Amino acid sequence: MAQICNKVVVDQPESVHERVGDWESLYRENEKFVEYGSAYFSQAFAEALGIVSDIELHDLERARLRLGTIATLLEHAIQQYGAGLDADAHTGLEAFHENRLRKIGLNFAGMLNTLKAARADGYIVASDDMVDCLSRIFSDEGYRALMDHYLYKVRIIHGLVSDVPTDVDVKDGTPMMWQELAWRLTSAFADAMAFGQSIAIVNAAAYR
Repeated sequence: MAQICNKVVVDQPESVHERVGDWESLYRENEKFVEYGSAYFSQAFAEALGIVSDIELHDLERARLRLGTIATLLEHAIQQYGAGLDADAHTGLEAFHENRLRKIGLNFAGMLNTLKAARADGYIVASDDMVDCLSRIFSDEGYRALMDHYLYKVRIIHGLVSDVPTDVDVKDGTPMMWQELAWRLTSAFADAMAFGQSIAIVNAAAYR
């Protein structure tokens, strides 16, 4: 299990100040926030899979302890994602990035084709409904709305683990209760990860 108090501390991105030009360099600088957020999210997902293992081994006490770890990791992820969005808005990168995506043809149909091609190549496992949803959100509301929707999914997962008191006595909960929690958690994580990976595919199309 990941130990929050002993985790490796990485250098956080410095505050990004308004600048003109060199947008690609600025994009890569601000992308560090997303990278750190994704790292925390992935660690939390691993802990959720660990809960599945704990349940199979009838170690509910360990499963309970993992919940606090997941909550803390997701709090860090949400903070990093939010800092990245704030930096994008402050520097003007948000508008530049969306412009760039639209200039390479990522309207509704372009987004749809890009994501379906990525899925055919095995890069994402997004369903037809998710691909359609991503394409429609970007077409109608823009890139920021895509990220807001992803963050909403991450916050839902944080809510799932936060609703279970970390001091709950495992004897008070039935094995089925824990099994249902594990199913809900892993399903929510898989859904959010597929959505986030799809956004990453779109970004890669603009800067590869």
